[in-house]
Amino acid sequence: DHGNLWISTDGSALGSHDGLFGVATRGDRRGELKQFLTVPKGAETCGPVIQDRRVLVAVQHPGEVDGATVDRPASTWPDGPGTYVRPSVVAVYRADGRDIGV
Repeated sequence: DHGNLWISTDGSALGSHDGLFGVATRGDRRGELKQFLTVPKGAETCGPVIQDRRVLVAVQHPGEVDGATVDRPASTWPDGPGTYVRPSVVAVYRADGRDIGV
């Protein structure tokens, strides 16, 4: 509805962790790339669902980096220290109730 292209990345070629990016496809900001969210080190964003007031995204294999082990994890996302890393589905929404745009 807002005329945006959404890009879900797998690979850190942009110099940051993977994430979800939005690009305006019309208007004054056409072609402008904005990072909407970032996932943990080693993870990738998968299967984004963009709705008016929320975005759902799967966070796949967080902490999957060379040298990481169960005893020495690269991430303890989503529950923090002392827990096992696990994939998850995240819902992001605007607290003010407005539609999500780029």
